[in-house]
Amino acid sequence: MEKKLIYILNHYSNNSVQHFYHVLNLLNKMADQGVQIALIIEKCENIPHIEHKNIKLICQEKKHGLSRYFELFNILKVLIKSGYKKIFIRITINSSIIAILASKLFGAQTYYWQSGTTLEIDRDKTFFKKIKWKIFNYSKFWFVKTFIDYFVTGPEAMLNYYINEAKVNKNKMLLLYNDIDIERFVSTSDEEKKILKKRMGYSDTQKIILMVHRLSPVRKTDLYIPAIFENEKFASLDAILLIIGDGPERPIIEKLIDKSISKDRIKLLGSIPNSEIQEYYKIADIFVNPSYTEGFPRVVIEAMASGLPVVATDAGGTNDLFGYEQKKYIVDKNNIYEFRNKLLELITDRKKLKVLSEENLEIVKKYSTATVSKLYIERMF
Repeated sequence: MEKKLIYILNHYSNNSVQHFYHVLNLLNKMADQGVQIALIIEKCENIPHIEHKNIKLICQEKKHGLSRYFELFNILKVLIKSGYKKIFIRITINSSIIAILASKLFGAQTYYWQSGTTLEIDRDKTFFKKIKWKIFNYSKFWFVKTFIDYFVTGPEAMLNYYINEAKVNKNKMLLLYNDIDIERFVSTSDEEKKILKKRMGYSDTQKIILMVHRLSPVRKTDLYIPAIFENEKFASLDAILLIIGDGPERPIIEKLIDKSISKDRIKLLGSIPNSEIQEYYKIADIFVNPSYTEGFPRVVIEAMASGLPVVATDAGGTNDLFGYEQKKYIVDKNNIYEFRNKLLELITDRKKLKVLSEENLEIVKKYSTATVSKLYIERMF
């Protein structure tokens, strides 16, 4: 049977800080296995370089509003009638609605990916904000979860979340994973790390703690930063915290850092294109993911593929990603002091750092692009 897939990507840019940069590698692997893919990109800042004979690239020309959705509908109509019977939409809810309408009219199946534990945040809004959210946001989500053929999420804990909290029909649920390019994100030796640190302007003796995070209110970054790094021991250990990411909470975080005893050891680096970010994983010694809400945190598997030990909160599906030893460094999302203690404990224990690094490098193979691409094909076709 001919395998044909429409994949709707909401945005592409060579300098994107979003994880959509990864998607092209996944689609290439699927195309290598005979899947014919029509890749629709809603907003093309740059046209991606795609040479695979099994991938047809369609960049939408309309930039705004209803005209863009009419354009998408017509593209889908033509593709479905030419034999593309499966539509995969990642995250973007408006395009999912258009895809559902087109699939019902012309005969196709729809798959919608979402992974995130933000419903409890939305439900805690003030009365008028909650009404606005229900009208303009939740109503769209309700339509999609009701009429989509398959609601796709991962890792395993997120299946239960969407069934129990979001009330998605369990018969619609489909488990798929985020993937990681284990040829781009790689572990470096101690000697290589020292050389790279000096090349990037850091001392080769410094211990670098890395955090890659959108500074968003739903993640409550201000709960954790700078608090998880406020201990004089970090100074004696010559440890610095590098934070990559931007967002609406940045001004708040900057003010908190400025008042912190650790202000000289915390560096806000802002946004860095995803295509370049692997260089920072290479110089890091430990990765931290302090977050109040998560789904399937791709930054965590980026860290694992880079051979980094991790300290993280138990938000969303984070716990599912780890092996036995690494799970010991997952803490309750409300326990900031335990997070700091685990980080201090780990940074001084070279043996444990090595154990976690080796375990993460083995476990992360489960999420390699080659493995995940096969999973997509197996479960969708």
